[in-house]
Amino acid sequence: MISEYTIREPIWDGGSKQRAIGIAEFRLPCKVSIDYKDEHGNIVYPHKYIITKEFASQFRVQTLSNDVRLRIIPISQLENL
Repeated sequence: MISEYTIREPIWDGGSKQRAIGIAEFRLPCKVSIDYKDEHGNIVYPHKYIITKEFASQFRVQTLSNDVRLRIIPISQLENL
């Protein structure tokens, strides 16, 4: 069974200069929805996305202070379900 997660707000990935999400490697594979709204209250990214370990492995890693490894995935690279 694949877990589902909701991202409240995407991050700005300065390296790629794009909006991205950070997913902890231990959560993969998973389904993700992004609940970010614009100034008018419209959901900017209305789709759900599936992220596999293989897909996520092609993106850079950011290690947090508690040794959790995040995969930083540009939203433009995600494919909706």
